[in-house]
Amino acid sequence: MQTERPTDDDDDAVYAAVAAALKPAPLAQTERERMLARIHQKIAAAPPPAGTQTYSVAGDGWVTGLPNVLAKMLRLDTVAGTQELLMRFLPGAAIPAHSHTKEEEMVILEGECHVGDHPLRAGDVHIAPPGSSHPKITTSTGTLLLLRCEYPFPVDRAPSN
Repeated sequence: MQTERPTDDDDDAVYAAVAAALKPAPLAQTERERMLARIHQKIAAAPPPAGTQTYSVAGDGWVTGLPNVLAKMLRLDTVAGTQELLMRFLPGAAIPAHSHTKEEEMVILEGECHVGDHPLRAGDVHIAPPGSSHPKITTSTGTLLLLRCEYPFPVDRAPSN
C-alpha cells in the first residue's frame, strides 16, 4: 500500500486550521515592549570580526560623479594610488573610454554592461592590465559592480583612437 506524501497545499491547510483555532493573547504594553526588545536584540547584527570592515550596498555614502553613475568608496590608498568602490550604473550610464597606469578589476555583481561591444554579466570579472585602454563602458539595463582601480580615476587619459 502506497501512502501519499503531504504537499505544500496540505501544509497550508494545517497552518490555516491551527491559526483559526488560536485565540490572541492580550499583552500589556510593558510585556509587548520587553518582547520586542528581546527580538531586536536577537536579530541585531553582530559587529564584524576585529580588524575587519563590513560595507553595505544600502545606506549612505553614495555619490554621483557622472550622469546615472553612483559610487560608494570602500577603500582608498593614496600612497599606492588605488581605490575600491561599489558602483551602481543606472540604465543609460556611460563611462568614457580611458587608459590605465595600474590594473583595473571589475566584478559584475548584478545586471549587465558592455565594454565597447563586449558584454559583461553578473558573475563576470573583467581585468584591464596596466598600460591597457578600453572603449566606453555602457549599460542599458543597469548594473552593480565592485571596482578595484587606480586613484584618481583616469578620466584625463582617454585613448586617442
